[in-house]
Amino acid sequence: MPTPGVAFPRDTYNVGIICALATEKAAAVAILDKRHERLPPALGDVSDYTFGTIGAHRVVIACLPAGMKGKASAAVVAQDMMRSFSIRIGLMVGIAGGVWSEDVDVRLGDVIVSQPTGQHGGVVQFDFGKTEAGGSSRRTGTLNKPPRELLSALQGLQAEHLLRRPELEQHLAKMLSEYPAMEDEGFVRPGNDRDELFEADYDHESGKTCKNCDRSRVVQRDERLHHRPRVHYGNIASGDQVMKDGRTRDRIAQQEEVICFEMEAAGLMDSFPCLVIRGVCDYADSHKNKRWQPYAAATAAAYAREFLLWMPATEVAKIRPALEATDANSISVVYIPLPKNHQFIGRQRALETLHQKLFTARDCQKLAVVGLGGIGKTQVVLSFAYTVMEQQRDVSIFWVPAVSAETFERAMREIAKKLGIRTAADKNEEVKEVVKAYLSGPQAGKWLLIVDNADDMHVVEKLLPYLPYSADGSVIFTTRTTAVAQQLVGSNTIELVKLQPDEANQLLTHALNRKEFLQETSVVTDFFEELDYVPLAITQAAAYLNINTNLSIAEYLRLIRGTDDDKACLLSKEIRDHTRYEQSSNAIARTWIVSFEQIQERDSEAADLLRFIACIEWKDIPHSILPPIVPEARMLEAIGTLSSYAFVSKRTDGMAYEMHRLVHLACWIWLRENGKLHDTQLRVVAHLAAIFPTAENHRNRATWRAYTPHAARVRKQHEHDGCGVEAREASQLYYNVGCCLQVDGRIKEALQWLHHSCRFRAALAEDHPDRLESQWVLALAHIANGQTKEAIHMLEQVVTIEKTSLAEDHPDRLASQYALARAYEANGQTKEAIQIIEQVITIQKKTSLAEDHPSRLVSQLELALAYRANRQTKEGIQLLEQVVTIYKETSLAEEHPSRIVSQYELALAYGANGQTKEAIYLLEQIVTIQKTSLAEDHPDRLASQYALVMAYIENGQTKEGIQLLDHIVTI
Repeated sequence: MPTPGVAFPRDTYNVGIICALATEKAAAVAILDKRHERLPPALGDVSDYTFGTIGAHRVVIACLPAGMKGKASAAVVAQDMMRSFSIRIGLMVGIAGGVWSEDVDVRLGDVIVSQPTGQHGGVVQFDFGKTEAGGSSRRTGTLNKPPRELLSALQGLQAEHLLRRPELEQHLAKMLSEYPAMEDEGFVRPGNDRDELFEADYDHESGKTCKNCDRSRVVQRDERLHHRPRVHYGNIASGDQVMKDGRTRDRIAQQEEVICFEMEAAGLMDSFPCLVIRGVCDYADSHKNKRWQPYAAATAAAYAREFLLWMPATEVAKIRPALEATDANSISVVYIPLPKNHQFIGRQRALETLHQKLFTARDCQKLAVVGLGGIGKTQVVLSFAYTVMEQQRDVSIFWVPAVSAETFERAMREIAKKLGIRTAADKNEEVKEVVKAYLSGPQAGKWLLIVDNADDMHVVEKLLPYLPYSADGSVIFTTRTTAVAQQLVGSNTIELVKLQPDEANQLLTHALNRKEFLQETSVVTDFFEELDYVPLAITQAAAYLNINTNLSIAEYLRLIRGTDDDKACLLSKEIRDHTRYEQSSNAIARTWIVSFEQIQERDSEAADLLRFIACIEWKDIPHSILPPIVPEARMLEAIGTLSSYAFVSKRTDGMAYEMHRLVHLACWIWLRENGKLHDTQLRVVAHLAAIFPTAENHRNRATWRAYTPHAARVRKQHEHDGCGVEAREASQLYYNVGCCLQVDGRIKEALQWLHHSCRFRAALAEDHPDRLESQWVLALAHIANGQTKEAIHMLEQVVTIEKTSLAEDHPDRLASQYALARAYEANGQTKEAIQIIEQVITIQKKTSLAEDHPSRLVSQLELALAYRANRQTKEGIQLLEQVVTIYKETSLAEEHPSRIVSQYELALAYGANGQTKEAIYLLEQIVTIQKTSLAEDHPDRLASQYALVMAYIENGQTKEGIQLLDHIVTI
């Protein structure tokens, strides 16, 4: 058996073999003369490779990922292989379903090699759909021929085989002699009696074998004089589904002159220069089974060896690397998440300038389209992108929104998918680095990258390190601020200004429902003048006119001219302050103020919603966070009013709303300048305090996660602008948010919120329940953050105050003592902790608290932990077993944190006591439950998995432990 020898540089491996199944790869590995040491994976390549030599060829072998058959998966593996190695020729080696005919006597175990025949290039691509009994299929196209060099060598080998027999049997014998175990795995010929071809219209009866099938329906064929596998050359049919219907098989075979069916080759022929070599394992009908698969894989591998021994390595070395060859004729990759705007008009000069600078003169590789929000930057670049896509098909196009790090990362993941790049784990940093590396290399060819909405330099600065650079690449930024444009591209900017009159007229014609208004040309001209020919202003005004059917353009003009110009100036000024514009358009301000005031006059409930949304985040607004309006139909009408002005839109997934960001800002300023901001903020805080979920019910997790960004917006505005808020309601809101964040494991954030809550409540008497409650929860957060001394200091104060203000059996007093015990234990003061908890439990037993009361169970749990820390392991286990048993008998869901914690701690205690199997049993249950209840990177989930790793290793289950540990490290 060949054993792995030395490793060689990756650029010396010129032959690539791709298999779809482990059986196929095993056969391919077995034909190697020598095996080499494995090389470390290249960046972004997660395929598993085997290295070695056949004759003078250095060969690398890859297999498709488990459970991922088909042409798409094959294409990804091929791309990875070509990027990682200097592959010059490729072989797709494996099994297939054969087509017998009187002209081509295909038998099980024979070898079929792709060779251009008739109108096809050796592989025919089909979209089979379902190909069960009676199923239909449809050919979708043909594919490239194998490279000329491979076909020349193939012709020569065929000629040689006319002079002497193929040496397939010798190669098979060598395989079995070096790997005797392969005989036990079925890599030997099953026998003639098992090679049965049933009539095409006779379907399989039942069972894994054909023992129940009617032998009278077996096709009678001449018996071969020998059992040597024969080699057939011709077209191979390739599709996404397994062919297992005799009627469909014969129909397609007759139409397209194919002699076998498989699933991967169609993904390779246009991108991976290769021959397809298939061993026949069945007849592509309903009688197919796996009995012949190992032997068929072996015969295909034997032919691959014979072919490589025939083709000189010196000739292979002369062939252009596959990646370069495919790149020279590659089809571009396009990722544009926005549909083409078929109503886009005008901006011809800007479009011509873009094309001139980037593709004609090529006097720059980066430029920015800059202009006021709503001026049409995105639409101009979108139109340009689609024009490039249609007219320059050798240019790949990628669109990346830079609104935030999240939108950028999401787009980079999508681009990675489009490029067929896979990473070892779904890590944002790795995805961004791999995409950058790929686009920066020669294999990417020509590309255009659009970075849209690069408005915030603080966000953009974090994204710039991940933007690629290539002599064949170009980047367009769109931004609202000239300051950002200057930092990104210097003087290479295209400034978008207001529309030309004819462009504005075309836009209004598209946007306005009542076309008769356009006949009043002088009024329409005045209308454009007042709106400053800004696209967004025109579409907003048109939306206003469409919803207010009793209003004409002339009356709309009267409303604009009747408003206070000072308001419009102030609105423009604030926009400039908050978005860092050097200049802004008053026309948009006037349009939106008119709309705000009109909504206020005609739909007070919609106006209430408008004001509320202006004080929370502009995006990801859950329906449930909005102040209720009854009946529900009226609520939907109010939202419809805002939607009709294009102020609010429903997110594409239908789960939340968004307000246009600039509208959101303009409305907030409008409230402030009209003296309504303070009252609105008070109502917003009161509403959020009333509806924000409590952390006690973990089923509310999804809700509090959706609400938290909006509460954060309120807090940020209070801190930034000093807007007064009602202390009682603000403290309650901050308290609830802090508690929820603590449950989510976001301890540092929780500390900030809880500090604010304590600050609000500091004015209360020192023994006020709310003040003590905030201090108590803040102390728990300090414990979780490892700040045990701060926690002890705070809790000792709370406990001291409650000794004089509360009865000894009061739940709050007991909870504070319990928390202090936790802090002592965390600080290593185990004896003090035990003393306090034993006192608490004694008091609880005296009261009427049932043994399954949460407070009593929590105290027992903490005492058990203290016992364990004090090396009183048996006492700790006894208590924990009691707690776990009681929790199981309660109505708490199995994923409830209290129940999970008790089981986790019992598992740790078992482990410390040498009861490893009991620990593993509990930890496996916990890990399974947390897969669906906690985020993948939640500290509690990771802790449970790590504890299970330690238990596995302690129990001698090293393989399971390492596998789980790799998963943890990846996360």
